[in-house]
Amino acid sequence: MSSTLITPQVRAIIGQETTPERNRFPISEEMAYDLADAIQDPNPMYSDGDYAARSRFGKLLCPPLATWKDIAPSIGFFGAGQESHFQVPLPFNGYGLNGGSDWQFLRPVYVGDWITRRFRILDIYEKQGRSGLLVFVVRQETQTNQHGQVVNLAKRVSIHRALGSEQQASTANAGEVSEPPLRPVPVSPPAPDTVISKPVAQSRDQRYFEDVTTGMELPPVVKGPITTTHLVRWAAANGNYARIHWDLPFAQLRQGLSNVVVNGSLKNQYLGQLLLDFAGDEGWFKRFYVEHRGMDYPDDVITAYGTVTEKAEQDGFGYLTCRVGLRNSRGEETASGHATIVLPKRGQSLPLVWEAEE
Repeated sequence: MSSTLITPQVRAIIGQETTPERNRFPISEEMAYDLADAIQDPNPMYSDGDYAARSRFGKLLCPPLATWKDIAPSIGFFGAGQESHFQVPLPFNGYGLNGGSDWQFLRPVYVGDWITRRFRILDIYEKQGRSGLLVFVVRQETQTNQHGQVVNLAKRVSIHRALGSEQQASTANAGEVSEPPLRPVPVSPPAPDTVISKPVAQSRDQRYFEDVTTGMELPPVVKGPITTTHLVRWAAANGNYARIHWDLPFAQLRQGLSNVVVNGSLKNQYLGQLLLDFAGDEGWFKRFYVEHRGMDYPDDVITAYGTVTEKAEQDGFGYLTCRVGLRNSRGEETASGHATIVLPKRGQSLPLVWEAEE
């Protein structure tokens, strides 16, 4: 293999944009409910039509980080839906890991909306990793509703790595190469006599801009112990059955991982819940940047936490900057980032349409 993985063929796709693709179905009550159920978020804006009708939104919402669902994607080597996300002509057949994303939320996404998305390749570059060269692909995703209005923007980074020589050989000649043994992993909870109860919606007191001070901690969101059922339930709600999240032999023997791993998109949801809970029904979750720095596994307890680092008025509204992260029960910080929340002042109602930022 050459000293660079960025071939002229790869470099040529920088700046290209995909054809807009409308989802197969509009967002349904079932989809919104399944997404909220999969992330164990009892927010009634996703499941209680009467509650949502009384809110300023007027109807049920879809969780804003999961407005697209892959419907019956083709099944490939990496799993259903995975190959279609990373159509970059790299000189190896490696899995694309979630490196992070930068989201902007510009309008509510309602049950009944038709979502169309398109991607533009912003950049492709490489860095030296511990196991060799890594390729980073940066895409800008734009989602619009049935009225042609942009509802959110997301700058996404995927990280691609070449498989080790032994794994490449076993990938190319599955069944012909002597496989190393599977490494033992803890059996995913729950225990035979345990049923993990679902969270129940609590009263939602609105927080106002005047109530917040710099240094205030966001009430943490705790998830787990994570089970493989959590991962499969998220795959069913989200529509992306990437095999490293549920297929242990594939994760270990084909991808060199110690266990199946918690989805980056699912971990994003936990941080999203943290920030939406803090904003409340009258606030606005405006922007969210996250980098994934480590892996979480079944049996981990994951805590989403945050701190208000800046408080400022802008255009008559109260803006908060928050530092956020994920920490697991093994003491590792596996994601970190920052977010912008807009809170109403007392007596103020915030708009439902926001301008994109640079």
